[in-house]
Amino acid sequence: MISRFAATSHLARLRCPPRHLLFKPRRQTTTSTPTSTPTSTPSTPAPTPSTCPKEDTAALEFLAERGKKLGFDLTLTERKLILKEASKDGGLTAAKWEKLVTPQSLASAERLTLTEYLTKSHDLHLGQTLLKNTARLGVAFFAMTGAHTAGEANMHAMGATLTGCITALGGGTFNNLVMGVSPVGWVKDPTFLMITVGASLVGFYVWPLVESLIEDEFADEDTSSSKIPAIVKNTSLPPPNLVRYSLESVALSSLAVIGAQQGIVRGLHPVVSASMGVTIAVGGVARDLMCKRDLSLSTTTGCQSYGVASFSGAAAYVALRQLHVWNCAGSTVKLVSGGIPIGLRILVGFGTVFGIRAWAWKQKPGEGESEGIFLSMDENAKNFKRLIKGE
Repeated sequence: MISRFAATSHLARLRCPPRHLLFKPRRQTTTSTPTSTPTSTPSTPAPTPSTCPKEDTAALEFLAERGKKLGFDLTLTERKLILKEASKDGGLTAAKWEKLVTPQSLASAERLTLTEYLTKSHDLHLGQTLLKNTARLGVAFFAMTGAHTAGEANMHAMGATLTGCITALGGGTFNNLVMGVSPVGWVKDPTFLMITVGASLVGFYVWPLVESLIEDEFADEDTSSSKIPAIVKNTSLPPPNLVRYSLESVALSSLAVIGAQQGIVRGLHPVVSASMGVTIAVGGVARDLMCKRDLSLSTTTGCQSYGVASFSGAAAYVALRQLHVWNCAGSTVKLVSGGIPIGLRILVGFGTVFGIRAWAWKQKPGEGESEGIFLSMDENAKNFKRLIKGE
């Protein structure tokens, strides 16, 4: 009897599920309805599409306007990239742009201002004026010798003039490009270009005429060939003339000091400033390459000592400049009252270059092996070998 009742109640439970199961889906539907409504409402707020695009559009128009004033035609993609990188909140106004640009422009303006004042402080001295005038004459002479050398290499007038201009202006242009100076010297002052063109034409047309007249004069006087220096006979280079070599040494001496000064007034490291005295001779190297000659910057033939001489003179000037700064850096003088005058610094640097060039002239080829720093690699190896063997 009991088992029959239990079976009947079990069937009743299967046919009619409990009350909490019957109403559970209805409660889920009633609770899901209010939750779906608030989640969809904040996903598309009304103010967002109306405010952000206007700010972005204004910022993009501002960038286009600023770029056009500075000479830059910016595309929409470029302006969006600038806006993304320059402004985190998406808006870019004139005040924000000025705040972003000011630190960079201030540093650049400070360096430019200090460079101008250093240059003016140098120009106040008589020695600097003499150095600049000598350098101008040196530029003209380099152009003349470059064109004459090109003429000896069978170039026509146009090629010789181009070679003369590259010889005279190549080193200064190279230094200006390395230091980031824009525009370069002869572009800023076209007078230098006109001087080099005129000097190149003189070197191509007038110089050979003068040489020919002098040779005819010697021939009329029946000058013996024994009076010709031995270097003219024994060297494979074009016959060097003592006057030409001396004038070239004067020009190189002045330009080496000018190159060192260019590095100093722009705040470069002393070693870099001294190296500028060497790179200013790049025009002579370009001349030798164009005329298929031995490189005057590095050859071991004695009289060609551009690299050693120019670096030594520039290094001497820079060293005295550093000593002058150390002496006058504090509130009291450490070594010499008033420091080392710029005229003395120029004289030492100039004299160092000219002295090494004069010494190199004495080590001219054709009189046995060269001496000192002008030895070639093979000659140095032979000398070290003799030294080791005790010969």
